[in-house]
Amino acid sequence: MDAVFVRGLEFEGNHGYTAAERRGTRRFRVSLTLERDLGAASASDKIVDTVDYWKVSEAVVRLGTQSTFRLLEALAGAMAAAIHDLYPDVAVTIELDKLAPPCPGVPAACGVRLHRPPRA
Repeated sequence: MDAVFVRGLEFEGNHGYTAAERRGTRRFRVSLTLERDLGAASASDKIVDTVDYWKVSEAVVRLGTQSTFRLLEALAGAMAAAIHDLYPDVAVTIELDKLAPPCPGVPAACGVRLHRPPRA
């Protein structure tokens, strides 16, 4: 399957299970894979025939910086829904990392991967 992807999109947000985590900001990193037939775009050279990764990035960052979630799963699910609002015919895979989470062993990141089929 053809795909448009965004790798390493970063933002700061107030997400975390504890109230203490939500009071301060933390860094998050998102990678997106948006599966869709890109045959029309490869022939037309027109943005209307593809997935505009600028629009997708804007929607994801806006959600990550202007909303608050306790679980990464919920944040990633909201991101997938926002992408489907723009492009209902794409399959969405989101990898969402919380950078330097407050965990034993000091991991560089913890996160989730969500895959959502096309709505249409």
